[in-house]
Amino acid sequence: MALICLALVLLCVQLHAQVIRPPFFTWDAQWTGLYYQSIPRADNGFPPLKDVFHGGTLFNRSDFRLRLPASHLEFRTLATDKRVLPFEDDDGKAGFNPAFGAYHRASGSRFLLGVQSWYGLPSRINNVWTRSVPFIEGRGPSSRDLKVEPAAKDEGDMFLYLALPSEIFPDLGIFASAALDSQRNPTLGTGVSIRHEGTIFGFEGLYTQRQVPERSASSWFSEAPPLPERAFKLYAASAAITRPLAAFSGDWALSQTFAWGDGMYGSAAFRAGDKPWRFSLAGDGSTDRFADREGSSAGSGFRLAAKGERFLPRSGLVRAASVIRADEAGGNFYRSSLSFLYRRPAPSASERRANPKPVRFTRASLTLNRDGRQPSKTADSLNTSAGFQVRQLNTALSLALGSLSAFEADSVPLLVLAPAFQRFDYLKVSGEAGFSRSRFSARTRLSYTARAKKDDLWEVSASSSFRPGRWGRVSFSITATDFPKKWNYTLGWRFTARAP
Repeated sequence: MALICLALVLLCVQLHAQVIRPPFFTWDAQWTGLYYQSIPRADNGFPPLKDVFHGGTLFNRSDFRLRLPASHLEFRTLATDKRVLPFEDDDGKAGFNPAFGAYHRASGSRFLLGVQSWYGLPSRINNVWTRSVPFIEGRGPSSRDLKVEPAAKDEGDMFLYLALPSEIFPDLGIFASAALDSQRNPTLGTGVSIRHEGTIFGFEGLYTQRQVPERSASSWFSEAPPLPERAFKLYAASAAITRPLAAFSGDWALSQTFAWGDGMYGSAAFRAGDKPWRFSLAGDGSTDRFADREGSSAGSGFRLAAKGERFLPRSGLVRAASVIRADEAGGNFYRSSLSFLYRRPAPSASERRANPKPVRFTRASLTLNRDGRQPSKTADSLNTSAGFQVRQLNTALSLALGSLSAFEADSVPLLVLAPAFQRFDYLKVSGEAGFSRSRFSARTRLSYTARAKKDDLWEVSASSSFRPGRWGRVSFSITATDFPKKWNYTLGWRFTARAP
């Protein structure tokens, strides 16, 4: 019923549209290719040339858009095609994906057919532990759009999203969405946002269900038991309060999987300030039986993160951030990360004229990590880098240090401010330089790694790209990961044609 009411509102807006825009048709097409290969250098030299150009990917895309006069309607057709080079009859990575979309630009409403990208709440509750901690700055409204680079395994959905036009309801936002995948599994969503005296109140809800395929044990001693095909349901909600100088948000999700059990995931985030100062807190956690939006088991976990930022003029930035992680809420924290970043403000035109310097410091960073999942082999790493501009060259120097430390079970220190480098593992020093002028750019890198129990490594790489015009670019890179024994190369191109 809600979808029907919103559709009627949008129809009335279209019939009474006052903005007259001339019709126009736009299109663009892109041809992208990538050759990549690893070349082991044998005693008798390099392999034949025919073996060098063996292995790559070809990706093509076409996008056509038509906007109607006297309305906010836009129609779009998108087609993508991905192939392995050289062409193979049985190409498991190949995929041709046609798609169609109809958009109402004033409200953001849309109807989509094809492979799609998810945004907002549905995205945040999928693959939760491979995503970064959900700070408020990374949140966005729930919606979908056609995916411009789908993978071979992606399948198309049918998606309808209806929302109130902001021109008529500037302080009230209501949307409702419905989707069906290729197996006719439904996903329903709705949301409300209210703006009042500079404060925005928002709420979203989501429901989805599907049949999760059966799972067999990977081995006789596998911890994951075999499971039959089973029903899966997911309920999720999100709430947020946003003001110019403060904001709070939270997500909640409950999964119910037959023969597996119920699980819960939740996250919360807080932001104080905006610019020039901003401080953010975030955390999330899940139980061991929680399954994400796709029905895959996410596993238990708990994370806390903090971030402080000072924004400087002309893209300058000072930032300090930290993340800690445990197996579950109330458990011992076994992984942590601490990072610092300083990006110097770019000089103004008057500063460059008044004091031209041949060498200019541009940025610096420091990152400390600790992974104590195995206390007897706790891995510590330190990475630091500094950037300089030497006339037309952009240069960087970096250092990485890693070690293994031994601690008693369940006694791994939480912080990494003072890593215990008891067992040296590696030390890596790198330097790189690059420049860009007009349509040509080039970069080179040299690294030396001293390892405790293995031979030392020299790494050499060089890359360049050339843009014949706005319509294309050709790039080439070659890397010796173990100079002079192992070589990798990449040859890529991208050509684009657009409507004038």
